[in-house]
Amino acid sequence: DKIIILLREQTGHDFSFYKKNTLMRRIERRKGIHQIDKIHNYVRFLQENPKETELLFKELLIGVTSFFRDTAVWEKLKTTILPELLKVQTDGTVLRAWIPACSTGEEAYSLAIVFKEAVSEMSNNRNLTLQIFATDLDVDAIEKARRGIFNSSIVAAISPERISKFFIIEGDEYRVSAAIREMIIFAPHNVIKDPPFTRINILMCRNMLIYMEPVLQKKLMELFNYCLVPGGIMLLGSAETLGKNNQEFEILDSKLKLFKRT
Repeated sequence: DKIIILLREQTGHDFSFYKKNTLMRRIERRKGIHQIDKIHNYVRFLQENPKETELLFKELLIGVTSFFRDTAVWEKLKTTILPELLKVQTDGTVLRAWIPACSTGEEAYSLAIVFKEAVSEMSNNRNLTLQIFATDLDVDAIEKARRGIFNSSIVAAISPERISKFFIIEGDEYRVSAAIREMIIFAPHNVIKDPPFTRINILMCRNMLIYMEPVLQKKLMELFNYCLVPGGIMLLGSAETLGKNNQEFEILDSKLKLFKRT
């Protein structure tokens, strides 16, 4: 509890509804690095070293993300979900997507790419566009996401066709093309206390709920329900469940965690 208070005082972020075992795992890791055995000694260490509080905060925000993670999800989005969503829009609509906990941006870029592909495969694209809001607590991650430069390890997850179409190769670096980058606004944002984005058609939250206690998960589900327009699509991470909010969402694919706001 003292560590949670220290984090709140120094970073302004409240971790009291994060799963205790996740918090403890990350704290244990930091204790190990400094070879501190007792937790009260680590508390004292935090009090004396504000830099360590900052590092622990970063550790708690570790993003697990990659391009086109869970390939089946992206395939389903491209072939079924997006075409059905696009079909019912009026000409010239600007659809809105929100990706909270976007980390370094791979998921946002993946969505932009899949949207571009889905639109290009329509017989008449009717000038439909997508504006993506990608947000995270971690300001450094947002900075990296904004740059849109990745190393060559991404080729394991992205097909050669997509690389040649949506990336500029500069030596060992792969820069996301301007056409994709301009679809996305990256911004620091605290999903728990900052005002939410509204009138959202697609909401992807695949990195975050799993670390939160049920009471906070429920609060966020209610928030997401409020953010989405009727007929809007929500994607959760593979390990996340929707709990008692099923009455507000139609299940499109329980295995892939795809839902539709009723």
